[in-house]
Amino acid sequence: MLEVDKILERINIVECVQDLGLYVLALSQDKVVYLNKVAEEKLGYPKEEVLGKGISFLLFSSPELLSELKTNLLKKHKFKTMVKFLNQQGKIINLEAHFYKLDLDQEESIVLMIGKDTEELVEIKEKVENLYKNQSFTEFLRSLVHDFNNILQNTLKYLKSIEENIDKPEEVKRYKFLAEKTLKSWIDLNRLLIDYTKGIKDIVSSQVEMVSFLKNNLDIFQIIAGPKIQVQLSLGCLSKVFVPGEETFWRYIFLNFISNAKEAIKDEGTIEISLSLKTIDKRYLVIKIRDTGCGIPEENLEKIFQPFFTTKKESSGLGLFLVKNHIVSLGGKIEVESKVNLGTTFKVFVPVLSANLLTPSKKVETKRLRIILLEDEPEVRASLQEILEREGHQVWAFPNYEELEQKLDEVYSPDLLITDYYMPGIKGFEVYQILKQRFPELKVLFLTGDLLNLAELPNFNLLLKPFTAEELLSKLKEIML
Repeated sequence: MLEVDKILERINIVECVQDLGLYVLALSQDKVVYLNKVAEEKLGYPKEEVLGKGISFLLFSSPELLSELKTNLLKKHKFKTMVKFLNQQGKIINLEAHFYKLDLDQEESIVLMIGKDTEELVEIKEKVENLYKNQSFTEFLRSLVHDFNNILQNTLKYLKSIEENIDKPEEVKRYKFLAEKTLKSWIDLNRLLIDYTKGIKDIVSSQVEMVSFLKNNLDIFQIIAGPKIQVQLSLGCLSKVFVPGEETFWRYIFLNFISNAKEAIKDEGTIEISLSLKTIDKRYLVIKIRDTGCGIPEENLEKIFQPFFTTKKESSGLGLFLVKNHIVSLGGKIEVESKVNLGTTFKVFVPVLSANLLTPSKKVETKRLRIILLEDEPEVRASLQEILEREGHQVWAFPNYEELEQKLDEVYSPDLLITDYYMPGIKGFEVYQILKQRFPELKVLFLTGDLLNLAELPNFNLLLKPFTAEELLSKLKEIML
């Protein structure tokens, strides 16, 4: 009999595999010449009963294994397969087994089998997943604590403002409203914490109407962004759009994007949230969150959705990872575009359950106009152009000022400029001032979703998004009187 124990010790195998729970057997001429303590205990046979017997003594219905071993080990010195062993109690043990041919000299060789119980592999996998989930949950809690602290700070600030303005009823009412909204976000975070432990099933079965959701939450978004950052809302020509999820779920997602954008901007800037529809394999709502922050280096773009990746000292690195997982669970996806020092745009694609576009409910008579339409969102621009042309107006539509400037010679005697107030690189008011020099009689209608910064715009030439087609046409008539 070969001194297999000494051979195995020489190749440093015994001590390594013992603690890992690996089965180790050695075969010579198809007979078992060695089995380690793990194999002896799991199979239930004393070593003396196994040594010297053919391996078929231990196998369960695997007569083809021996020929398979010989065929494969002749071609190469290692081979992997699944093996079924039958222990002394009659239980089948499924092993993922690796076989190695070890040449001792020119005439002698042994076949070494190292195997792992597949049931134990499943258990290990579950333990690792639970460990990862617990670690993720710990980091998730840490990020929530940070949010809770921000909420408390803002609430205390508003309560102090109420005390300082106690003799000013309007100011007290305003700060009371802000404090209530801020505390409501605390309740939402608590609900999110509970929902995180329940899983995604209930969230997927719910639905939210995104237009009213964004309008109702714009003020809390502005609070999180702070006074130096404008949160702009562009709802396009959507009057209603239903998507999967529930309000707490979506509020967490938007607050995550806004918090990230705020940190990227650092001082003054804008965060624009816009909606549009796009059909790919099915109909999606595209939610764009665009900021004017410092941008993300190209080498980090593919890493930002990985768990625990962060470039910030106090960040858990789980925010965007959780957001992406939540969106994917709804059947959606996230894309990101960014340039250093120019800003970042996140695009969230989520399936549409139903949507209503702005359409005129009744005809409002007005004279036929020649209109310059300046709108950077393609779906919004197309919808507005369709509404205006349906009423008989002539429309020159452009996605940005640069294209308008290039094709300005094609525009003749325009009556009206309709422009989004916040255009990339230029404000609508600046565009109007430029065009006014060439067309002195030109009038203007500004479109905006910014509820908190309207002081610079006169009411008579302002239309707040979202609006109905009827409201648009009525405003045209009012302006052109």
